[in-house]
Amino acid sequence: MFSWNGGVDALQFNSDIYFLQRWKKHYTEDERIKKYNHHYVNNYGKRGLCIIDKKNKLEIDVGRFAHHKAHLTDECQGQYWQTLKLGKYRIINASICYPDPARSKGKRTRVNFNSATVPWEMYHDQGKELLSMIDDNTLIITDLHSPDDELDQDTEFYKSGLIKNHLKDINAFTNHNNVDRSLDKLLTTKNSNINISNIDVIKCKKEHSNFGHWPIQFEIQFA
Repeated sequence: MFSWNGGVDALQFNSDIYFLQRWKKHYTEDERIKKYNHHYVNNYGKRGLCIIDKKNKLEIDVGRFAHHKAHLTDECQGQYWQTLKLGKYRIINASICYPDPARSKGKRTRVNFNSATVPWEMYHDQGKELLSMIDDNTLIITDLHSPDDELDQDTEFYKSGLIKNHLKDINAFTNHNNVDRSLDKLLTTKNSNINISNIDVIKCKKEHSNFGHWPIQFEIQFA
């Protein structure tokens, strides 16, 4: 399986199922993608979520976070999630918003996105709502915008005793100071019936920069 949080020609990478966040809408017009089952939902501007399956028909539900803004100029913000149903199992592909530092109640240890226009409470509430969906048959693919050690400080938001992040010690993000960080999440319960293995972060050539999120390939096996 393949995941990438950013604008990318995902089909240059060989995989069976793709989970894409902040994906550019114009990629849905690519003739190659029209050969495969895919589902796109727009977040803001011309970016959104997309799931592509090269082999199987897609059974997908779409949800919208209760606490959201209907209109934002920042295309990289989030308000929706997709749920891919595979029998009794679910894979949730989600983009949550990130907070505006000017309205974050002094929590300056968090990632500092100057372009954001979202209060801390909205980010917090979306994260809580997303994590409330997890159970032993669910995998959540998302970006929570902070490393686990920062999220662990907020026990209501991210209960490390109940949730396992399979990317906890894997850096799949490079900031503008060329520092690698672990912001992306592959989340299951500690007693999950979904096994994650062979995780690989791909440092590839990007369209516009050498910063931001990197593609992630991984394998899953259902119990």
